[in-house]
Amino acid sequence: MNPQIFVYGEPQKLSPNKFTMDGKDFLGWAKTSGGNIAYDDSSEYTIGAADVTLYAVWGKFVTADNAATVIAGLEGGTFENPNVYMIRITDKTLTAEQQKEIRTAIRTKTQGWYGRISLDLSATELTEIPEEAFSNCRLRGLILPDSLETIGIGSFGYNRFEEIIIPDNVKTIEKGGFYECSSLTTITLPKSLTFIGASAFAGTALKTVNYKGTQAQWEALKANISTTGNDKLIGAKIICTDGVINGE
Repeated sequence: MNPQIFVYGEPQKLSPNKFTMDGKDFLGWAKTSGGNIAYDDSSEYTIGAADVTLYAVWGKFVTADNAATVIAGLEGGTFENPNVYMIRITDKTLTAEQQKEIRTAIRTKTQGWYGRISLDLSATELTEIPEEAFSNCRLRGLILPDSLETIGIGSFGYNRFEEIIIPDNVKTIEKGGFYECSSLTTITLPKSLTFIGASAFAGTALKTVNYKGTQAQWEALKANISTTGNDKLIGAKIICTDGVINGE
């Protein structure tokens, strides 16, 4: 594609994607190589004072009805060059049984497999992720829906995320929500949170928490964070809107 020219400080629509990749769908643009989707095709963008490179994100659009078949057919690549997939669920609603079927398909595929799968639930209108809904799937990335309010018991345990953004409406992360996600180093938490259960972040490698509230709001939330198994969360560098806790 030709470079797109922007006027500094003025919003402008991104040029439609013209790249193609065999066997994959274009899902959107990321700010970094391997990053999560930040912009859809033709989203508005406002440039700063420097040139910017956006990175195409490739994967598969699937529905609850065909997800298992599509996932089963993914090619893994090699150890040195694994294929990377973002699975975007296009349904607005997903039953607990449909989520279980998707989990089973991903679990089956990722055992002893070189490919890497991330899951995009942003098109859904889920308000709750059920207990152990996507646990032990070895997911490398996760995009949650804005409608989400509750992350259930053990919902995303034993996955391989490095960074997670929790949407602004989430109020509760139940016990073991991200248990043993050993690669997880950075998380963004909303000020809407009112409760974090035992061992929600046990076994993680958390170092940085980007908290969308003030230091006072964090301290209020902290009183409702179980101290059992959440030492990595409580002891991380907490970056609040008005300063930093546990670091400079």
